[in-house]
Amino acid sequence: MRHFKKLLNGIIEYDGRHSISSLNASQIETRDVSNDIKYIRNTNWTCEELLKLNRDFLKSIAKKSGAGFLIIDDTVIEKQGKPKKIEGLGWHYSHSKGRTVYGHCLVTSHYRMGDVSFPYDFRFYLNETVASESGKVFKTKPEIACELIEKFESFKDEKVYCLVDSWYTSEKVVKAAKERGFELIGALKSNRVFQFTEHGKKHKLSTYVKNLRNTSFEKVELKGEAFKVRRIEVWLKGIGNAVILISKRIKDGSKMFILSTDMNLSNEDILKYYSHRWDIEVGYLYCKDRLGMNQYQMRKLKAIGKYCALVFAAYTLLESLRVSNNEQSLGQSRQYFKIMKKREYIDQVIILHNKGVSKKDIYKKLKLVA
Repeated sequence: MRHFKKLLNGIIEYDGRHSISSLNASQIETRDVSNDIKYIRNTNWTCEELLKLNRDFLKSIAKKSGAGFLIIDDTVIEKQGKPKKIEGLGWHYSHSKGRTVYGHCLVTSHYRMGDVSFPYDFRFYLNETVASESGKVFKTKPEIACELIEKFESFKDEKVYCLVDSWYTSEKVVKAAKERGFELIGALKSNRVFQFTEHGKKHKLSTYVKNLRNTSFEKVELKGEAFKVRRIEVWLKGIGNAVILISKRIKDGSKMFILSTDMNLSNEDILKYYSHRWDIEVGYLYCKDRLGMNQYQMRKLKAIGKYCALVFAAYTLLESLRVSNNEQSLGQSRQYFKIMKKREYIDQVIILHNKGVSKKDIYKKLKLVA
């Protein structure tokens, strides 16, 4: 527990590059860094166990809202220099960079209920070449997404919506959601083919939209932005009956096609619910830029998974502070955490002083010796 607490504190507090040695050095109670490395590499705890503790903790403080949102996507952690000794590295397409990069790819789930939003689970995606070389069974990203849906544990009385982008809006993923009793809201590509009835004429979305008149759209506002939307009830092969919402942002004219398997939702709710998908993108950015998820230097995939689980635990802690303190952002939670750690630092000085410890020894204890 001591190593866990120290690493967690370091991940949250430290502003420099997140190596195990730098995280160890950033703490008052510095011990041999090899012990922290052993804690990640060799101890018996698993990332699955830690992730479950994270989930159980946040579920205990979250308010039930009637609807929860299971968001699934993937992110690439690029590794420069093509290091050959790190397990699981391969070539993956990075959506944020618009090109193929060398690194690890994680398919992750993120959950939002009420005002609480946090990383839920993850799996490493190994491309076919890497999976074969590692002696592992190859799984596609949609197959991993289905696995994350199957493993998800929700509140019994909470209706769950799976939120995905167009890469995951597939027959397999929709089926996995429906088998759990969940609904799915996901983006569609413009070349998607649909029918108005099972045996009706086939239409391509991009072609269908070109023939629509502007008068056939209605105006919807969401978070201060205005959209024009057209709702069509369709039949999709492998999915069945569903709603497709054709959405145009009035500000820039950008289009989006959104599928909803819940045909009872209003146009406003479909847009509103799908907007929660952005939570996972914010999570990726924060985990990488502030919590150092992309800065690990371990070689074994098992140890890398544990480190990522520690980063998710740090995010969970900050999210719990945000909720309990009614703060607006994780940045405010992180600043609050740093202030509390400084107070703890000062409290240690006072305790040592009251025990009669000399100023020189206090400096030594708190690593303030020049």
